[in-house]
Amino acid sequence: MPIDVPMTEFRLLRVFNDEALRDYAGSKTRIGRNSLAYFTGGSLAERLVTQLAHERALPIKEVTEAFEFFAVVRKYLRRTPTIVDLCSGHGLAGMLFAVFERRTQQVVLCDRSRPPHFEHVWRACTQVAPWIEAKVRYAEGTLEQTRGTLAPGSAVLGVHACGTLTDACIDIATELEGPLAVMPCCRANARNTAPPGLRQALGEDVAYDVDRTYRMERSGYRVRWREIPAAVTPMNRILIAVPRAPSP
Repeated sequence: MPIDVPMTEFRLLRVFNDEALRDYAGSKTRIGRNSLAYFTGGSLAERLVTQLAHERALPIKEVTEAFEFFAVVRKYLRRTPTIVDLCSGHGLAGMLFAVFERRTQQVVLCDRSRPPHFEHVWRACTQVAPWIEAKVRYAEGTLEQTRGTLAPGSAVLGVHACGTLTDACIDIATELEGPLAVMPCCRANARNTAPPGLRQALGEDVAYDVDRTYRMERSGYRVRWREIPAAVTPMNRILIAVPRAPSP
């Protein structure tokens, strides 16, 4: 008899815990007026999603992805004054720290260039949470160009940084000696040094993240595996790494 595995619940956008709406949570349809009926409350999260809908800022999937990633990782990174969102694209995941976390003093969004929809996300966020204007900056350039400008101890985010870009996020976090949260995707196995037997038994994706976990543990981190609802994306595993306290 098959074992029923409980589905991961939505933590911040809880309306999507309604079974009838779970498929909608992963929709690539751009969020818009049709979404407004689901967000009628007055919470900060609902007001922000409503404004994103008015802006038609992003596909629904990318909104739920950023919100639920933030909801999972925030307690592990919230004590770090500076958040660096690498390969950030529209930057919503990083901006949510500026919106919701008063202890976040600075958010640095890093990517080769600002995508056009960044302006819609930025406008929505600043209209709902004007206090973020002084906290957020966008650093345009390659990872190699920006890594030397980042403050030691900064927390690093990497939300679906493709392939080995996730490994670059891990490398930069290790250099900065700060906490890290990545949600890998498009796994290119060039840096997967897991034993072949492990890769065959677990599959390339899981074995790759096991390999990453061991690498981070050897670098002085304690690593946890978490996830967002698979209804948003099948690439929903999050690796959270926090520096271990030095031995007394």
